[in-house]
Amino acid sequence: MPDTPTQTQLEYLITTLQEAYGRQTRYSTKTAIDQLVATILSQRTNYADEKAAYDKLLATYGNWGGVAGATVEGIEQCIQTSRWPEIKAPRIKEILTHIQDTYGDLNLDFLADMPVEEAQALLMELPGVGFKTATFVLLFSLRMPVLPVDTHVHRVSTRFGILPAKISQAKAHGALLEILPRDADELLNFHKLLFRHGQRVCTYSHPRCGDCVVRERCRYFLERVTD
Repeated sequence: MPDTPTQTQLEYLITTLQEAYGRQTRYSTKTAIDQLVATILSQRTNYADEKAAYDKLLATYGNWGGVAGATVEGIEQCIQTSRWPEIKAPRIKEILTHIQDTYGDLNLDFLADMPVEEAQALLMELPGVGFKTATFVLLFSLRMPVLPVDTHVHRVSTRFGILPAKISQAKAHGALLEILPRDADELLNFHKLLFRHGQRVCTYSHPRCGDCVVRERCRYFLERVTD
């Protein structure tokens, strides 16, 4: 990659966060379909509540075939710990039914053998599955070189200055892939480092800039200091 100011900033950000949090190497142990359901349940929900809903579904119905055959009301009752269960329950049932009817089996691991763009497009054909949800499944479960851009990754990237301050979350994905290696291990490391930093230090309402290890080169911090 060319040595540009942005690339230099990016390398500093990754190196410094890696020194603070360690290199991130842990992929999901879930299958693609497991990860898809878990990602839907995780939306606007903390991990503990997402896991409780996920575990309750499988404890109640045994497997995804059982969930697909359950009533929407039954699914909704199981996922009460997840936010908006009334929206997620019919979506989960519709997705599982669609996969079962289309492929004859509740398994999405075949996506790993497809080109990235085709696998992503196929996932986004599922009812209610958007771009970000698809990237979580492809990277975390199938180790394909895509980059989930959640609120933490978006916030840290724009505040630090490797992306324009007002770039949308949707456009941030393509912009980051232009400056990051198209390598699943590197993208996983980047995502998880920024996720941890955004969750622990560079928070939405009250960022703890005094505790930030990258503040000396952070655009957001430097602008606040000079104002």
